[in-house]
Amino acid sequence: MSPAQYQGVAAHYRENTMEIENIAIRTPKKGDVIWAVRLPLHCGIYESDDSVIHFAPANGSKTKKDAVIHRSTLTEFAKGYPVVVIEFSPEKCLPPEESIRRAYSRLGENTYNLILNNCEHFAIWCKIGEHCSPQVDLVKEIAVAVCKFIDESGEKKTEFEKYAEIFIKLHEFVQILTSPESR
Repeated sequence: MSPAQYQGVAAHYRENTMEIENIAIRTPKKGDVIWAVRLPLHCGIYESDDSVIHFAPANGSKTKKDAVIHRSTLTEFAKGYPVVVIEFSPEKCLPPEESIRRAYSRLGENTYNLILNNCEHFAIWCKIGEHCSPQVDLVKEIAVAVCKFIDESGEKKTEFEKYAEIFIKLHEFVQILTSPESR
């Protein structure tokens, strides 16, 4: 992916999520949220080149059922993919030491859920205190857009669109119930 493509992704996230301000190609600093640029994007909290705290399968496993919040090196985290820094509005960010403290407080947690508690939920919660995943939100937006496209009348909602909206509301409700603050 070229720097121009990264900036295109950054522009999309700035326009469509309130959390992310920029995607930067720079050396990460302690407490930064970083992405390994692959599909899906993999997210973690940078402590140093020797320590990235992230939610992923550990001990050589490749299945999400074995996902746990753990520390690994930057090289192990990236697995050969480029790494970018996710920047947030400075007034939303916790101090780097607090982001790291929050990450350490969840080491060993194994309650991974792709939709409700993934690596992005974890890293963004550590950095700004919000349990959210822009990737999951983007998929929800696409689902609603597809439903609206299917309903060509423009006057009434299809059953499919109604169910999609109910699903989104249920997802938001369950997300609140499963956030770290509610535990």
